[in-house]
Amino acid sequence: MKFTKEVVEMIKTFMINNVSDNPNTLTLITCNHFQITKPTVYKYINELIKDRIIEKLGSNRSPKYQLVESVYNWKYENDHIEEDILWSKDIAPLLKNLKSNVKEICQYGFTEMVNNVIDHSESDILFIQLTVDYLNLKIQVSDSGIGIFEKIKTDLGLEHPKQSILELAKGKFTSDPENHSGEGIFFTSRVFDTFLIFSHQLRFVGFGNDDGFLFDERSDLPGTTVHMEIKKNSSTLLKEIFDEYADPDKNPSFHKTRIPVELMQHEGESLLSRSQAKRLISRFDRFTEVILDFKGVAQIGQAFADQIFRVFTNKHPDVHLRTVNKSVDVENMIKRVQSTK
Repeated sequence: MKFTKEVVEMIKTFMINNVSDNPNTLTLITCNHFQITKPTVYKYINELIKDRIIEKLGSNRSPKYQLVESVYNWKYENDHIEEDILWSKDIAPLLKNLKSNVKEICQYGFTEMVNNVIDHSESDILFIQLTVDYLNLKIQVSDSGIGIFEKIKTDLGLEHPKQSILELAKGKFTSDPENHSGEGIFFTSRVFDTFLIFSHQLRFVGFGNDDGFLFDERSDLPGTTVHMEIKKNSSTLLKEIFDEYADPDKNPSFHKTRIPVELMQHEGESLLSRSQAKRLISRFDRFTEVILDFKGVAQIGQAFADQIFRVFTNKHPDVHLRTVNKSVDVENMIKRVQSTK
């Protein structure tokens, strides 16, 4: 059977979009999805291989397919380097064909993360890796310095580096307020499809604009590595993300934040005390709206809730606290302490 050009394109697009999740079964799932024969699928796979879109690994008997990746690496001495020069000299020429909105996001994330290394990392070396395939683009910025979580812990006098992740999630934190706004990581973690920070034994994860942050243990790594991924066809606009957290009618600056309260539950710790609440609400007074996301939090204690929803709100009437994803128990406890105002 001879397929039209449109059908052939549909089959190839299906294989491109599914190869990463099905490297060993690409032929089978394509046959089943389109009800076509293996020889037909092999024909189009070979055309994609010839076009350098996918590649085959392994034997003909047990093939494994993946998207062809182009990987570029740079190593710089952290001595009078400038992030915009690195971008325009080394990165931008490789991304000429990107959609303008995606290129703008990549430029923003790259320059913000590289500047963090230059100004804050205390590292002598900066490593950059750019990986490009047919669908995706990945940027990795690494250093061998003090480590971002350890530095925040020291600057804020925190008990444990894990508490640093909560401060990153809030935004508006910087160890150099005269020269930095503390917005770079907050917004970069929201405009990329995937955003991760690895430092020593901790990992910070941001899933695009969905505020999906968590931490867990991993092997001890020196310094800090920031990993950013975005789809080439992403429709995300940098300006829209900025506007989402600003109030253009009153103050067109970073005024709103969203906090995953689950970050407070270190190793299953229950949220019961006023001290825990005080750590959570630290620096909330720098915002006019704070969204507390209780996803993953089954219940909270009376003292914890009282400190946030009665004591803090009475002292800071200009800060609007909004809650989302509350369990019944959490909602009832909040109502209980609010009724005593």
